[in-house]
Amino acid sequence: MDKASIVGDAVLYVQDLQMQAKKLKAEIAGLEASLARPQKLHQGQPEMRSKNIHQAPRSTIPTPRKILQMDMFQVEERGFYVRLVCNKGVGVAVALYKALEALTSFNVQSSNLASSSFSDRFILTLTLNIKEGEPDMNLQNLRLWITGSLLNRGFELIQTA
Repeated sequence: MDKASIVGDAVLYVQDLQMQAKKLKAEIAGLEASLARPQKLHQGQPEMRSKNIHQAPRSTIPTPRKILQMDMFQVEERGFYVRLVCNKGVGVAVALYKALEALTSFNVQSSNLASSSFSDRFILTLTLNIKEGEPDMNLQNLRLWITGSLLNRGFELIQTA
């Protein structure tokens, strides 16, 4: 395979990942919106009123947001790969993406939010580049930027690697 076809395949793969991330964000936002609005017990339907429908009370206690692991690697001169592991919970995924959006000195090239099936954890992986006109940055400075953004969104750092 020549370099052009490899790069072309990589671009298609990254675009596919970006579409998947957008779909996940939209799905998460929809689910959170449905949890936020009050549920009505089909007041206009008599057959539904006659049935004894019970809903579990929703917890008003916010889910603690904990970053369990943070790994960063420099992959290009101005490009980085970041992997965050955090707990699952209501609003955690949205807060992760809001923290990413707050990183105004960077262009997020791709991101993927995975849900671990064997534990209650989210794994967020992303690649980002420093925007044009911004000064170069090392891993320590990047860690400070990301940590600050996460702390501003209510996350607590438990362990960072």
